[in-house]
Amino acid sequence: MWLDPMWLDGVTGATLQKLLPAVPGLARYLEDRSHSARLEAALHQCVESGLDIQTGRLGPLIESRSIQYVATALEAAAATMRLDARGTVSSLARCWGGSQSLALDAVIDPACGLISEPNLLIEKAVQLTDLIDTSANSLHTTVGYGILVHKVTKLTGSVPTDSPPATRCSAFAYRSGVIGMLLRTGDPDAARAYRRELETHPLLQRNELWSLATFSADIPQTRQFNVDSRTGLAHTAADVIGDLSELNEAYLHYLVTSAIPVLLHYDSTFGSRRAVLVNTLGARLERGIEDARTRSVSVGFMKSIR
Repeated sequence: MWLDPMWLDGVTGATLQKLLPAVPGLARYLEDRSHSARLEAALHQCVESGLDIQTGRLGPLIESRSIQYVATALEAAAATMRLDARGTVSSLARCWGGSQSLALDAVIDPACGLISEPNLLIEKAVQLTDLIDTSANSLHTTVGYGILVHKVTKLTGSVPTDSPPATRCSAFAYRSGVIGMLLRTGDPDAARAYRRELETHPLLQRNELWSLATFSADIPQTRQFNVDSRTGLAHTAADVIGDLSELNEAYLHYLVTSAIPVLLHYDSTFGSRRAVLVNTLGARLERGIEDARTRSVSVGFMKSIR
């Protein structure tokens, strides 16, 4: 049996259960085999949907990103090409999180992603934003649609929806578009406009906290979009501090005027990293900030949290 590379296809469940505790590494082998089969199926779906995959980039990507996350991103791309609203939402909803989002970006990135010609995928994604029914306000639809809006905005520089933040889904999508615009254009005016909306919409404030904390996996995603008051924000704080140091000035403006104040209101210790936050912002100020208003609000915020 061991000499046959396809031995797993012929083994019975009872035999496999006996082998698992007796053969070192078999459980990991079975897990890897399952993930590989899923990746192969996702690649096949992409090809069938009309996407040209640069397979030469696949090996290095899998070495740096989880094979499960890459497979999910490919499934999302294939569903988008088919204009399959339910399939796209379902796959994209599983891309919520730091590592998952990086894997999705690595698949669809126009410059160095797995897809040779991503323009057609982007066109389909734009069409799909009008086809997804967001009225149900469900968790998967909210997150999946929001990610779609974010990626479309980030790739095109144009927000595909201008719905006011009146429901959980529209609030999530609104924020997703803003973040995509900040990363795409680096325009501080977008951060200032978001701050004004945040001040007048309690639902948007709640969504801001929920989005940051679930993306960093400090709290689980729930249908009610609840945030447990006992939950610490250690991972969220670490991620925000990294962004504070690395991302563009428009995103910096958003962090010091919107994101971090919301997090501090929930957890004044900032995940026990308040001192690190102060030092990181101080270092960013020392490096220099070109936009005068961003520099001004950063200095003011620095004084308020010392």
